[in-house]
Amino acid sequence: MKTIMAISKDKGIDRIFMIIKVLLAVSPFMALGYLSANGVKYGGSLQTILNSNPDLAVMFLVAMVNPFIAYLLGYVEQHLKKADNGYVLLNLGLMIVAELMIENIMYALILAFLIYKCVKTYQIPIKESIKASAKDHLLRDISGSIVVLIFSGICLFARIQIGM
Repeated sequence: MKTIMAISKDKGIDRIFMIIKVLLAVSPFMALGYLSANGVKYGGSLQTILNSNPDLAVMFLVAMVNPFIAYLLGYVEQHLKKADNGYVLLNLGLMIVAELMIENIMYALILAFLIYKCVKTYQIPIKESIKASAKDHLLRDISGSIVVLIFSGICLFARIQIGM
């Protein structure tokens, strides 16, 4: 039976996970609102704006990465409850790298805060957890994050090419 302290710890971490997932899931709609406002400003449709301005097109693609990260956070949360700490640390670390690649500093800081809270709340030994996860089935554990990293790399390359 769980003690009251363990239940309150779980509720706090669950609340943080939910807030982050909602923020990540809403980001494409915020980008869409920004693009629609630009459409009104420039007198064109969304498709016209995306075709005429590559900066805005890349921004929209970058915003589309975040719901997938929110989806992966659901798996990270499940593995945290199973005490699969290596999975949690590796995936959150790779998600931070992906957010930094697409220059989403705010989301990278939020995910770093999530790692901090998880490590502090559950007393996770970082080095041992990562070593244990790296021995067993590393590629299976980080496959979703690798997809996010690949897409983030494509967006980073596009940003470099257009000179953002």
